[in-house]
Amino acid sequence: MVSAQMVKTLREMTGAGMLECKKALEEAGGDLEKAKEILRIRGLAKAEKKAGRETKEGIIQTYVSQDRKVGVIIELNCETDFVARNEHFNELALNIAKHIAQISENANREGTGEDILKQAYYQDPTKSVEEVIKSAIAKIGENIQLRRFTRFDTDGYVHAYVHGIGRVGVLVDYRSDKMDDRVLRVIQDVAMQIAAMKAEYVDVNSIPAEVIEREKRILAQQARQEGKPENIIDKVVEGRLKKFYQEKVLLEQPFIKEEKKTVGQYLGENALGIQIKRFVRYELGGI
Repeated sequence: MVSAQMVKTLREMTGAGMLECKKALEEAGGDLEKAKEILRIRGLAKAEKKAGRETKEGIIQTYVSQDRKVGVIIELNCETDFVARNEHFNELALNIAKHIAQISENANREGTGEDILKQAYYQDPTKSVEEVIKSAIAKIGENIQLRRFTRFDTDGYVHAYVHGIGRVGVLVDYRSDKMDDRVLRVIQDVAMQIAAMKAEYVDVNSIPAEVIEREKRILAQQARQEGKPENIIDKVVEGRLKKFYQEKVLLEQPFIKEEKKTVGQYLGENALGIQIKRFVRYELGGI
């Protein structure tokens, strides 16, 4: 039995119409993931919106230690855009990011405000992080919530980039043969690339096998529905899989400053021994 709530959830996740969602759920026996695949194969799914996606205002804030060995990115939410631009709110966001970086139990960790609210605040251990936030709420006059955070600890280096007024931010963990202004310029380019092009994986080898198998299955079904002969389906799938890599894989993406080369080629040409280990991209209200 497909409920109205299930149809609503699938619609929020895919952007497809109510009737199409209902039919897909019935065909999938009520399995949401299978229904999503069915919609994608039919070409009905739009950008993959997630159920419960946040629409609050706020800011993406980052902090990197002086030695570049520890980096933090957070999303701090408030109720209005006016407060998001408030000096006290921005200062609170930076101090929370610094707190996460200073407390050893947060090393290489990601989580939500619930994970750190009870911690003694690094600037004043007589207060908890929760008390600091409540004090800011009283001062600013709006509800404030630490929605999520990620901290990288590395034997390489960490770089942070926040785009514009704090709606998108990136944290990159990388290795380099040396550390100078040229390296920083290149890694800044990479961070801007991630922010703009929404890469999800560093390289093809970092894509989980189940993700690749799912894409192959969907691409094969799409090709069959287009009437492609069965004997060329595999070739069609491989060709379209390359496009998937160009969209989702950082090192395979066309470089935004020179689209005739990939990000991987750009890094190689600079001969600085830069190796991207991992990254995280936050967008305000995203997942």
